[in-house]
Amino acid sequence: MKKPYVSIIVPIYNVETLVEGCLTSLQKQTFKDFEVLCIDDGSTDKSGVLADEFAVKDNRFRVIHQDNKGLSGARNTGIAEAKGEYLYFVDSDDYVHPRTLEILCDVMQRRPSDIVGGGFIKTSETYQGNFPEIKESDIQVTVYQDPFMAFLKRRDIMTGVWTRLYSKRIFDSIRFVEGIYFEDVPFTTMVMSHIQKMAVIKAPLYYYYQNPSSIMRTSFNIKKVTSYITVIQTVYEYISRTRSQDLNMVRRCILNQRVKMMLNQAIRKQKDAQVKRTLFDEIQKQVSRLYDAGIISYAGLKLKHRIALWLLLRNQARLALAWMRLF
Repeated sequence: MKKPYVSIIVPIYNVETLVEGCLTSLQKQTFKDFEVLCIDDGSTDKSGVLADEFAVKDNRFRVIHQDNKGLSGARNTGIAEAKGEYLYFVDSDDYVHPRTLEILCDVMQRRPSDIVGGGFIKTSETYQGNFPEIKESDIQVTVYQDPFMAFLKRRDIMTGVWTRLYSKRIFDSIRFVEGIYFEDVPFTTMVMSHIQKMAVIKAPLYYYYQNPSSIMRTSFNIKKVTSYITVIQTVYEYISRTRSQDLNMVRRCILNQRVKMMLNQAIRKQKDAQVKRTLFDEIQKQVSRLYDAGIISYAGLKLKHRIALWLLLRNQARLALAWMRLF
């Protein structure tokens, strides 16, 4: 069989009320040369069965059932199985505009790049099949010859892995870190530091469904603290090996910002006072270790977070917690 131009990777886990809309939005793409790899990551509801029904009716869809490995593990399975020249990631509770692949592939052909990125819309509406017309002004292309610096400076390059058409050769040496939350941070950092050229358009092609039951919207816990620490260490180690000259900027723009986010989320997304104290005790232990190792610093932090970090480094987790509660 002829290899598809694009491999679409869809991790699926317990989304039986949403996955049909996601897969339908892919089936209705105006660009037809693609395969959809549905990675059923140990679903305990009917999600995998619904994906199987698409595969029976449309030979472009293929379902891989596996034991639960988490989002990163499912994406990595998709990468290993992909046959396309380009890869595109879609989360199974989201959906895309029918012209998504058409537009991204056209830009890739006109302005050859390692990655072509599109815009997205946050929505609380599930897939209905009705989409606004894409304006030509939204398809104007911005090309970054140094995507890594643009990413660090937050210039139209977000952390989320979806909205982008990736050249498959990027994945010869890069995979998602498994077993953690916030896996997009190390992945996108590694990708942006690895590529030479990226094209970006603002066309709203991807519809990000704000699912109230999403992991990212639930309460903050110890595993999320551990995940942030793993993210910081992974990025630090990778950049130290591959772009040591940029380490100070990475520390300022990525690593220290994860410390800030960890503190903010421990305050805002955890309501239990005792759990908050436990979280701050753990954060204190971990950030002290990272600071002593030279992995994080005060650089790039606003006064509020500088003071919180200063307190943590002096074994004052309770005072740091009280300080953060003021904001």
